[in-house]
Amino acid sequence: MIFGIRGNIEKPDLAAVIKRLLKSFEKHSVDYVIEESAASLLTADYKVKFPSRLVKRDNQLAKMCDYIISIGGDGTFLATAKLVGSKNIPIIGVNLGKLGFLAETSTKELPSFISKIIKGDFRIDERTVLAARPNGSNTRVNGMNEIVINQSGIVKTIELYVYYNNQLVNRYHADGLILATPTGSTGYSLSAGGPIVYPKTDVFILSPLSPHTLTARPVILPDSGIIKVKVNSRVPVNIVADGNSIIRLKTPTTVEISKAPYKIKIAKSMNSNYFKVLTGKLLWGEDKRKKSRV
Repeated sequence: MIFGIRGNIEKPDLAAVIKRLLKSFEKHSVDYVIEESAASLLTADYKVKFPSRLVKRDNQLAKMCDYIISIGGDGTFLATAKLVGSKNIPIIGVNLGKLGFLAETSTKELPSFISKIIKGDFRIDERTVLAARPNGSNTRVNGMNEIVINQSGIVKTIELYVYYNNQLVNRYHADGLILATPTGSTGYSLSAGGPIVYPKTDVFILSPLSPHTLTARPVILPDSGIIKVKVNSRVPVNIVADGNSIIRLKTPTTVEISKAPYKIKIAKSMNSNYFKVLTGKLLWGEDKRKKSRV
């Protein structure tokens, strides 16, 4: 069993977390590989001992390990999911960010959770991925959270026709459109007024961005179908997947979006509870009056 380690090098606590993790690995004779960029943050008194453990390129990491530990926030997790793709490697998300819906494991829990994984005392949670293909081409971008279609660098509404299995859903004049998975329902889609959807629900969430009408509302659609978005506009548009993959297109154009043929696997504690995470991160039920008392 080999663990891969990658993290957001902009996080000031990353080096300390990796150092504690490597000490635990070596104490229990656990094999690992680590991205060179992350290893470079370690001080001289604790460098990686074996050069063969260093991975110079991100896309090599998923070829060398059985599990990947993603240390950072949800953005780091999504970037890790992009590296993993269809390789079926479970991701362990460690939270150094703000919310941490995907990077759920705390730094304090990490060593004990790794021990549980080695013993097989954990569960795998699978999440749907979206695939977007522009203009009927073979080029695709995949998003675990969402696919966004918006105007490229010009502040102007665009006209979008949305079809589900060739049936017209609606026509929008808007800044753009978000097509989200249940996993992404707590991300950009939520900020655009979309609903929170339980991760194991087999649906897509369609949310217009700043629509030029008060009657346009988010729509939930079965994820077994195909969504086509026809963009009638005189300005170029972007297809953005999870905020880290962008395709720029001339218009008019058509984008086809469907469920990808694979899912992302997340390693979770047996005690993990989605609703507990949800209420804790969104502070549901918190009495603000208690903080104002003297």
